[in-house]
Amino acid sequence: MKKRSFLTTEFYLFCFLVVIMLLLAVAAPGFYTLNNIMSILNSFSYILISAIGMNLIILTGNIDVSTGALISVVALASAAIGKTGVPFAGLLPAAMVMGALLSTLNGLFITGLKIPAIVATLATTQIFQGVLPLTVEGSIYDLPASFTWLAFKAKIFGVVPASVLICLIVTVFFLLFTRYSRFSKKLYAIGNNRNGARLAGINVDKTVVISYTIAGALFGITALIVATAGQRVTTTMGTGMEMTFIAAVVLGGTSPAGGSGKIIGTVMGAFILAIVAPAINFLGISPNWADAVKGAIILISVVVSAARNIKGRRVIARCAVRQGG
Repeated sequence: MKKRSFLTTEFYLFCFLVVIMLLLAVAAPGFYTLNNIMSILNSFSYILISAIGMNLIILTGNIDVSTGALISVVALASAAIGKTGVPFAGLLPAAMVMGALLSTLNGLFITGLKIPAIVATLATTQIFQGVLPLTVEGSIYDLPASFTWLAFKAKIFGVVPASVLICLIVTVFFLLFTRYSRFSKKLYAIGNNRNGARLAGINVDKTVVISYTIAGALFGITALIVATAGQRVTTTMGTGMEMTFIAAVVLGGTSPAGGSGKIIGTVMGAFILAIVAPAINFLGISPNWADAVKGAIILISVVVSAARNIKGRRVIARCAVRQGG
């Protein structure tokens, strides 16, 4: 029986994360204050929740670059609802439903009209961004305490943001979901070989649409966490976030081509990215470097993933030659 190597992507990511945290402890000892740690955990929470959704989409070999614009739409709509006094218990399901519906549109465009995912989601990005200024004049402000409850009042033990608990619930659920559900096996099958999955009896189009729907619900949760962080919600609140989510997924070891990847890798990828911006800011480096670092991370992760895929194909080819011989 072949032994499993512990030298996995997740292991290397863990080591990389430990090194970063140790370097910060030496170079910036004041970085680990309680307030800063709680702020990082809050950012990590909403990055990871959406990154899990993005992971489901990328597993099928698709992508969604409209996520940032979608989050802006849901954040504004949630603020409009919240201004009427609706509590968080009503806002959360509303945000999830709105996110699911908008993301489902992407899935339908991709499967129904056979538009490549990158093109379809670029188009919906423009639609979302174009509609936003028509609905409100820049922002919604003077939001009531019932709307900002999650960010300012909902603290576990009076310290830890409640968004961390929401993130924990989502993460545990999807760790179990991707490991044991039949639906997750379909996602991997589609990403590995779309035609093969279809021949195996999997309804590929339906599965892809559902993956976008589930991801949209998670994007909705992120939108609400981000929106409730203050008393003003703007039309550009989610701009650019999609690149962070994609980076977390790819950094976590999920193949951009689909078919392979684990949630635990996405967890570590999200945590690394949650640290990047505050660490750069704390060290007095220009904030513009945060985007540059994220871009470099995406590039390196894609190159490593491509190299791994090429190596895998060579191994398969050698095995086939030996069996043929």
